[in-house]
Amino acid sequence: MNSVTTITNREAIPVVIGNMTLWCEEFKAAAVRTFSEEPLVSGGGAITNTCPKAMKLTFSGRICGGPADFVKAASDMLRSGQKFMVTYRGLVFSGCRVQSFNSEDKGEDFIYAVITLITAEAVGEEESS
Repeated sequence: MNSVTTITNREAIPVVIGNMTLWCEEFKAAAVRTFSEEPLVSGGGAITNTCPKAMKLTFSGRICGGPADFVKAASDMLRSGQKFMVTYRGLVFSGCRVQSFNSEDKGEDFIYAVITLITAEAVGEEESS
């Protein structure tokens, strides 16, 4: 039995977050729905309330330049609670806020950065032209 394995090398995708561009190499999205449960007299249980929690979006990659620009911009966005829209591979996330970030300067012409955004808005899709 013969099989062919194709190895691909995907380039980093530019993601604009506020006024900075992160060259995204890894992306993670996570969401959860909460449920409130109440005991019944019969000994069973009932779900009395439910709601989706905010979605967490984590972008990891490179930012050109030194760490000062990224750390200052991310810190300002985190502290202000500024909302913005982010587009990633055809998905549109609106109402995003910075939840956390970290950066690492390894002596290259770029820094490694991870930024986690949070949004309570529904995910949209880019309009095709």
